[in-house]
Amino acid sequence: MNAKHLIQANAKTERVRYDGFRAFLLGRQPTRRLADAFARQIVSRGERERYGYARDAVESAIARDFYYWVCES
Repeated sequence: MNAKHLIQANAKTERVRYDGFRAFLLGRQPTRRLADAFARQIVSRGERERYGYARDAVESAIARDFYYWVCES
């Protein structure tokens, strides 16, 4: 896999994460609590791979990613 394919794959994963979290928010302002709730939902549904996380990713790491990316970027 060359660098261009890797960059495109990463961009696609980030877009899936962003769109998923935005859909979950349903017009609400993003907060740490909502990021935590979304992470719990991803883990409980076994959707870690769908959002580009390893199978053993923990909720706190996932929530931190969502909160940082949407709220602090």
